[in-house]
Amino acid sequence: MILTHSSDKTNRREIIVNRLSGLNEYDFSEAHRHNYFEFFCFINGGGNHFVDFKKFPIQSFSIHIVGSGQVHQVNRELDSNGFVYLFEFDAVNGPSEIMEFLFDHVCYDVDEVSPVYTIDKKDQESFVMLTEMIWEAHSSSGSLKNLTIQNAIQSLCIQCMDSDQERGDKRKSEYAAFRKLLFKEFRTIKKVKDFSYHLNITEKALNEIVKAQTGKSTSQVIYNQIILEAKRLLQTGMSAKEVAYDLNFDDPGHFSKFFKSKTGCSPSEFRNVHA
Repeated sequence: MILTHSSDKTNRREIIVNRLSGLNEYDFSEAHRHNYFEFFCFINGGGNHFVDFKKFPIQSFSIHIVGSGQVHQVNRELDSNGFVYLFEFDAVNGPSEIMEFLFDHVCYDVDEVSPVYTIDKKDQESFVMLTEMIWEAHSSSGSLKNLTIQNAIQSLCIQCMDSDQERGDKRKSEYAAFRKLLFKEFRTIKKVKDFSYHLNITEKALNEIVKAQTGKSTSQVIYNQIILEAKRLLQTGMSAKEVAYDLNFDDPGHFSKFFKSKTGCSPSEFRNVHA
């Protein structure tokens, strides 16, 4: 069963700062999810990080962003180290470009928007300085403590954005509008024609836009979003019937058939494999 972690401090819009040195509570033996962001800064790498059932190596000088609702599991090696920052989306309070960048990690799946950013060699010194600045501010009691941490995390986001200019172009596209609508409405809207209606474009145009960006049909992308959330919910301990109703399937049997047709296994088989 996947646990869902919450925090009173992040609910108060605080940014929580923790150092990763020896193995600690962030190295869970089981996958889990949060209702807030986790922003990992690895100075020395080693080990693997599983995000939404996909494995990502933990490399030195890298940032791993886990969005609210995503399932993840950290398996660090003993000599890896760095920091992790926990915060609600609004706590960063950055300009629109940074907030859209963070939202991408909730809106898109990890195959489209990787949670991992490797810091260029020319930026590694400033990367380390920013993490040290956050730690020093966190350890202080100065009146500008929170603002310093907030601004430094915004700078780390800019380093990530700078390393992936191509994604910035995608964010401005019609495809981005579709993905945002899908993220918000996939429980209630499941047909291509309904998405095209809400986006005020034809079904043909929407299919061409999605195909150009992903190589997949619009239906495939819609189904993938539903399946991903189904996998997450199944691992929280919900039954197939409960997941079916959460995702607005009228008939649990229909949901089970749908899930098996897309994954090759039944909901209960998937849960047993990932328990």
